[in-house]
Order: sequence, then structure tokens, then C-alpha cells
Amino acid sequence: MPINNSRLRVGILLPAALCASLAASVRARAQDAGSPHDPAIYGVRIGMDVPTALQSVFVSAKRQSGQEKPDGLRNEGKDKRVLYKLKEGNLQIVFGDGQWVREIQMEYAKPLLQDDLKLLDTSGTFGNAGGETRRDDRYSVGFTGDDKKERYWWRDEKTDAGYRIRIGFVSAKLIKGGLSSKEIVRKIITVLPEDKDKFNKAVSQK
Repeated sequence: MPINNSRLRVGILLPAALCASLAASVRARAQDAGSPHDPAIYGVRIGMDVPTALQSVFVSAKRQSGQEKPDGLRNEGKDKRVLYKLKEGNLQIVFGDGQWVREIQMEYAKPLLQDDLKLLDTSGTFGNAGGETRRDDRYSVGFTGDDKKERYWWRDEKTDAGYRIRIGFVSAKLIKGGLSSKEIVRKIITVLPEDKDKFNKAVSQK
């Protein structure tokens, strides 16, 4: 599954319309980035509207007054991609039609480790045999592309709204002639392409 890792231009201010309802003072308990296996990052979930998603990042990432807006914005047709430069890494959120969260991506400043996430080396439950530490067999294992330079672990979940989301982890690039990397450099949460119409219908009814 190819994954676009294009860099965003930083420093472009998000239009005021996107942040109009984001209060400068938020009385809420910070939740930080959450568990790596959660179907959310910094409290942001697929299907959230713009104000709710921006507020979640502001609170959970413990942003300060004056940091209510993201650090960058890029228009991608009707969609909008925003960037937050956080201590833990770069967080990107794609708003479908500029309104609803359709993709969330975290590029970790300090990579996570495959063993810490209990991810299997290959698909299948045989990795849990014997006395070894139990692995999370909810995930399938493959690569992001035909060149097999990045390993990819993913699992699909069906939402209450009827569409499915995919939670995935991407490894560091494989060095030619080396072993598969056990460092996790990105987490991606997105709507399955074949469920795009279901997603659009669900959010339009909110």
C-alpha cells in the first residue's frame, strides 16, 4: 500500500474560518498522544469536524496560548492537510472536503520499536507459539510498496457509523542488503478507500 510521505510547507497560517470556534482557553484534562494501538492520535479520530479535531490537539498536546492553530496548511483539491510540529514528532491531519477528519498520520521524532508494540514478524498467529512473549495478532503484515523497502502492519475496524478505518504502522526504510527494520517511524489512521462513500454519507448526516 503506497503511502505519501510528502513534506508540508511550514509556517502558513490556517485561515481563521477553520479555528473560529477553537477557544483560546480550554478547561480540559490533557490526554497526550494516547496508546499507540488506539484508533486515535492526540484524541483526534476519523470523522471529527475541524473545531473538535483542532481542540483535541491543542489540549492533548498541551499547546500553549497562541498555539491554537496548526503550524502548516496545504490544500489538496477540496481536501485540506494540516501539520503540527510537536515534541513527539510531526502530526498531519487530512480534512475531507475541508470539513471532516479522513486521515491522521504521526511521524515519530523518536521511533517506536516493533517489540514494544508486540507486532508480529509475519502474518499469522504462529508467532505466539511456545514460551515467547505474546504478539498482537490483530495486525496483518506486508509492505507499503512493491519495492518492499518499508514494512507495514495494519488492522481494520468497523465504526458505529458503518464505514471501516485502518490503523497502521510503517517501519524505517530497509537498508539494501540489511535486515528488516524493527523501528516504527509512522502511524497512519485512514478510511478504507472502498468505504469512502459510506464515510461521506455518515459525516453528511451529522
